[in-house]
Amino acid sequence: MKKLIFLPVLMLFFFNTSCTKDEDGEEIDASFVGNWSGTYSGDDRGIWTVNVSATGKVTGTATSSFTSDSADINGHITENGALSATIGSSEARTFVGQLIDNEQASGT
Repeated sequence: MKKLIFLPVLMLFFFNTSCTKDEDGEEIDASFVGNWSGTYSGDDRGIWTVNVSATGKVTGTATSSFTSDSADINGHITENGALSATIGSSEARTFVGQLIDNEQASGT
């Protein structure tokens, strides 16, 4: 009897895990994948460089022209190239923009 109960539970487990959608596993347009760099200005000025993975994960650094301090950039892009990231450990410092497939980017 125990085997009969275990089998449906096991099947339910496999069904649920096979139907789960992994948001981080979705691939983005290949034209966005790779290294990107540019300058930024506002309250601070400097340069930024990021790497975009095939799943849209963004990692990189921003370096201030005023202080020469660097901070990590971490975030993601959507399948249409919209960038959303944070700079450093503060959620208050955001990096928002749009990557365009001809190696151009814009943002705030």
